[in-house]
Amino acid sequence: MAVKRYSELKASDWRTPATVYLLEGEEPVLQREFLAQLRRALQVETGSIDESVLDARETPTATVGAVVQTIPMEAERRLVILTHANRSSPNELQALARLVEQVPPFACLVLLPAPADESEGAKAAWNALTKAVEKHGLVIKLTALTGASLTRRLVAEAHAAGKQLRPEDAEYLQTLVDGVAERALAELEKVLLFVEPRMEISRHDVDMVVSASQQAQVFKLVDAIVARDAPAAMRHLRLMFQSGARAEETALKTLALIARQYRLIWGVRVLIQHGQPIKQPSRVSPEVAQRLPKDPDVLQVLTRQAFLQDKLQRQAERLSWAQLCAAFHALDEADRALKGLRPSVNAAEIVERLIVRLTVDGEPAPAHRRQGG
Repeated sequence: MAVKRYSELKASDWRTPATVYLLEGEEPVLQREFLAQLRRALQVETGSIDESVLDARETPTATVGAVVQTIPMEAERRLVILTHANRSSPNELQALARLVEQVPPFACLVLLPAPADESEGAKAAWNALTKAVEKHGLVIKLTALTGASLTRRLVAEAHAAGKQLRPEDAEYLQTLVDGVAERALAELEKVLLFVEPRMEISRHDVDMVVSASQQAQVFKLVDAIVARDAPAAMRHLRLMFQSGARAEETALKTLALIARQYRLIWGVRVLIQHGQPIKQPSRVSPEVAQRLPKDPDVLQVLTRQAFLQDKLQRQAERLSWAQLCAAFHALDEADRALKGLRPSVNAAEIVERLIVRLTVDGEPAPAHRRQGG
């Protein structure tokens, strides 16, 4: 049949569902939406006698074939969902490709792959399976909901509920949940209930309701550090220590996240210095890309979490190379103290002193002080 993007599916595609589908792309929100629409089209209830959910890691293809060949009991067609479809051996994948050609008209087989590091043999077998689905069914490409597409989705969801959410506040909500569509939509549901009966959703409403991730809290913390706002930085830090976890565990995790943020800022600073397009990571020259930190991978972060591009650029533009070097030195000393390699008071105190040092002493010392004068 064909290959289509999920967004390209029309009513006619649902009137006569294919016998086999393969969903490509890691977007749980769209995957669930597709399955819900397919169940409606087939008139098969979730968990009914005519629906089978199998795991390819523990189900031989022969068993999948037997289920597919079972005549439905209540609906006109049987729905068979095979998860982790790409986790089978090359031989099983080849058998699955042959099964795709034999799915009867009273069945519908859906293949759901999972992230995996594939061997060359498995990759070749998977490609053959994909080609078989293209010929006998439909390959659906699920484009990840992120950046502008997630912003539009959040605004549309709010509008459908009779509420007004500004795009800039939708983007802000994304930053609080690390740009994960599933979490963003779940948090939006909470916001919609919170603002009732008001029509307009404000930034304050988002702050009041949305549970910010640790990364989002660290972003706020680093924003305050870069702005040299020590009181605000300390407030954000103390909120992180109220998570209920042990102080030592929170301190180590917080330090790691702050260090990660500064490595990202360093990488973006390199891009700025060499005139590279921050908003188009794929166009960064290979020579400059080699100079970027790999943990985390700066270009990958800018691509997958596009909503961070402006934030990271603003932070990078406010910090000089000397300030960044001083920050890494301070982070290293705090890490040594937390690991007991330097004298210290307690875990919380170590991180508090780090924050004060980054905000108050972040500027390079005058020459006479550096020389001991």
